[in-house]
Amino acid sequence: MNILVQLVSRNLKLYLRDRAAVFFSFLSVIIIILLYVLFLGAMQTDTLVENFGEIEGLDWLVSSWIMAGLLTVSTVTVPLTAIGRLIQDRDKKIIMDFYTSPIDRRILALSYLVSSWIIAFIMVFFNFIVGQAYVLLNGGELLGFLSTIQVLSIVLLSIIVFSSFFFYIALFMKTVNAFGILSTLVGTLVGFFGGIYIPIGVLGKNVQTVMNLLPTAHSVTLMRNIYMKEPIALVFDGAPQQAYDNYSYIYGLEVNIGDFEMSNFHLVLAMIVFGLLFYLLSVIKLSKSKLS
Repeated sequence: MNILVQLVSRNLKLYLRDRAAVFFSFLSVIIIILLYVLFLGAMQTDTLVENFGEIEGLDWLVSSWIMAGLLTVSTVTVPLTAIGRLIQDRDKKIIMDFYTSPIDRRILALSYLVSSWIIAFIMVFFNFIVGQAYVLLNGGELLGFLSTIQVLSIVLLSIIVFSSFFFYIALFMKTVNAFGILSTLVGTLVGFFGGIYIPIGVLGKNVQTVMNLLPTAHSVTLMRNIYMKEPIALVFDGAPQQAYDNYSYIYGLEVNIGDFEMSNFHLVLAMIVFGLLFYLLSVIKLSKSKLS
């Protein structure tokens, strides 16, 4: 356990010293914020005004939808950047020094995962605080204590799930350049696959099915259902059920696989299974080959 703590501490220090890594952890979030502030936020608000009229709470609804998406993006991109420490150590042959020591390989691998969890949670928590401020500035209210605990629980689950996935992918990469390309692709596509740039309900059925099978859709849907509970109650108070159903479908407050609508329990279970699957695949990969 002492060795694990030392390795995790070492990874944390190296990450925080790398200002570029810290910056790129926030890059996708910064891009999404700028897109919404400059273009998408106003467009979404205008669309809702056309459909429902000038209703109290619309800005709160839109800003909450945006912030739920931003948190999900963070739970994907930050762990990915943190896992990059493994690639850097392999590229610089530092990993070979660990192999010549009596450190168990499973402990070594776990140290990279735990480091990514800690780093990601700290960074995403910072984004959560910024998001709460953004909601307040747009006429909304802070999340209650229980809702905050629920959101942070989903954040932690998402971080663990995506860390397991990217750790497995990283085991096949040996150069920083290759991992950089992966990071760029993920940072570019995560907003789309999470239904954040474009509401999932406006896409074709086949595209929706593919997106709904991915854990990004599960994570962002869970976030939105918590984040948007109060503004939804305000905006749709007295409105026909069909109005809310249409909004829920278009803006990704539900996940449908064919005719089956996944409940929150199904979404959480699917994420846990996804994370465990890639953790087990990583263990198998590690048992058959070296990290170097």
